[in-house]
Amino acid sequence: MTLQAKFEDSPEAAWSKLASRAVRVILARRDMSYAALAKEFMELGITESARSVEGKVQRGTFRFSFFLQALAASQADCPTQWQQALLAELTWEERASSILCSEIAQLPWLDWQLLSSRLAEIGIAMPAATLGEQVLSGTFSAALFLQCATVCRFPALTGFIDTSSLNDTVLAGSAPAR
Repeated sequence: MTLQAKFEDSPEAAWSKLASRAVRVILARRDMSYAALAKEFMELGITESARSVEGKVQRGTFRFSFFLQALAASQADCPTQWQQALLAELTWEERASSILCSEIAQLPWLDWQLLSSRLAEIGIAMPAATLGEQVLSGTFSAALFLQCATVCRFPALTGFIDTSSLNDTVLAGSAPAR
C-alpha cells in the first residue's frame, strides 16, 4: 500500500475531505474562484496566491482560522453568533478561538476532559490539555472544529455541512482500512 493510499483510507483523510468540502460550499455559493478568493484575501491583508489557496482547499488540511478567512473574504453568510468575532479587531487565531469557545459555552456542563472523551468516542484521540491549548490559542484545524461540531451538535455549522455528512465522516473514519 502506498503512502497516498494509506492517507486516503485514514480517519484524518475523511475529516480533511469534509473540511475541503465546507470551503468549496462557500466558494460555490458565492460563485467564486480560487483566484478571486486570493484577491479578496489581499483586501484583508492576507497574502495567499490562487495556487496556495487551491492547494489548501484541495488538501483540506488547513486551520479553522483559514476557513474563517475564506468566509470573510467571500462575504458569504455566516452564523449570527459568529459575526461579532469575525468583525472584531482580533487576530484570525483569536477569532477562531472565540467562535469555538462560544459554541462550547452553549453547553455549560462541557469541559475539556469531557470533550476529549466525546472525541475519543468517534476515534479522535486528543488529550484534554492539548485540546484546550489548541482551542485557546486558535491553532486548531478545521477538521477539529468539525469533529467538535459532530460530538457537540453545533447548529451553526449546518449552513456549510449537513449533519448527515458529519455522521458519514465519523463512519468512514472508523471503518477498517482495506
